[in-house]
Amino acid sequence: MKSLNRILSTIEQWFIGSLLLTITFILFINVILRRINMSLDWAEEFARYGIVWVTFVGASVCIYKGAHIGVDAITAFLPKKGKNILSSIVILISIIFTALFTYQAFKITYRVYSTGQISSTLGVPMIYIYGAMPLGGLLMLIRYSEKLVDSIKCIRGGKE
Repeated sequence: MKSLNRILSTIEQWFIGSLLLTITFILFINVILRRINMSLDWAEEFARYGIVWVTFVGASVCIYKGAHIGVDAITAFLPKKGKNILSSIVILISIIFTALFTYQAFKITYRVYSTGQISSTLGVPMIYIYGAMPLGGLLMLIRYSEKLVDSIKCIRGGKE
């Protein structure tokens, strides 16, 4: 499971890094082209949709790295076992929210697919843009489930 987790994390991070570099490069080229009264009509739309993908895939990476914002005012006063129990409860709530989000994201994405929407300047089907939501949701569910298993192991085994 740990090697699968590492492989998934590597793929996610390479995807995010490559997409951010591509967005930066395209926008840089577009700025230069504007100086000579030319531009890429699709550059801003590509950047906007790329950032959407970076956001949803990046949310999964943040869960993996523990980089989401949290408030530890209550946990500071709890013993180690209490912290682990509270952490498990928070993770469980996160799983429920993410499952609801993912379900709704699939519904929205299917609606976009069934209507056959196309982006205005890129001309790509919008399902490829909206697909970031359910994919990101699934990746987050995998990460939160993994965190929940680790948290329960900590409660049972007393490990940190």
